[in-house]
Amino acid sequence: MEYEGLDIATDDNVYVPAEDSFLAAETIKEELDSFEGSVSVADIGCGSGILGLVAGTNPNVDKVVFADISDDALKLCQMNVDRNCPVVRANCIVKKSDLFSEVSGNFDLIIFNAPYLPDKDNSKIAGAWYGGKTGIEVSVDFLRQAVNHMNDESRIIIVESSFGDIDTLNREISNLGLYVSREKRQHISFEDIIVMVLGRADWFGS
Repeated sequence: MEYEGLDIATDDNVYVPAEDSFLAAETIKEELDSFEGSVSVADIGCGSGILGLVAGTNPNVDKVVFADISDDALKLCQMNVDRNCPVVRANCIVKKSDLFSEVSGNFDLIIFNAPYLPDKDNSKIAGAWYGGKTGIEVSVDFLRQAVNHMNDESRIIIVESSFGDIDTLNREISNLGLYVSREKRQHISFEDIIVMVLGRADWFGS
């Protein structure tokens, strides 16, 4: 697969980039254009690595940490990092981590294409699509950890679905002292894909 000058290998055992990935990628590029100076990026649950690689094409990005719990994803991500070296000049680090369990330090931009579909029976919670009983449990866990890896002006880009409990997610965002700066939506089939940009409420002036 080719996307914005990147050569992305795919694997049937790893989430294949789709509309949600591309909407997130557009948002990443837009957000990075507003940063000044060098930028550090974390791509959590990186899968194929496409989102971190998109970030890494920005000349101001000097480091991208790719993290995933899946060995298949890590192998694929490393392959994609290696094959895109001519385009991505940032220092790329691929590591096995359950969310932030093995990730240290703060980042200017944190990316998470969350598993966002509800799974009321909890039968597929470990899959790439299913985010818990109401679709947001994994996202909430991520956000509670992510706030400990933010600078004052850091931003988070997170992908959700209208099938998830977005009202409860928004309350959790507020409770964590975060603010939805903006969001992008794309209607696909029976759902809306939602990409949220979050930051610290005091920085956004909320």
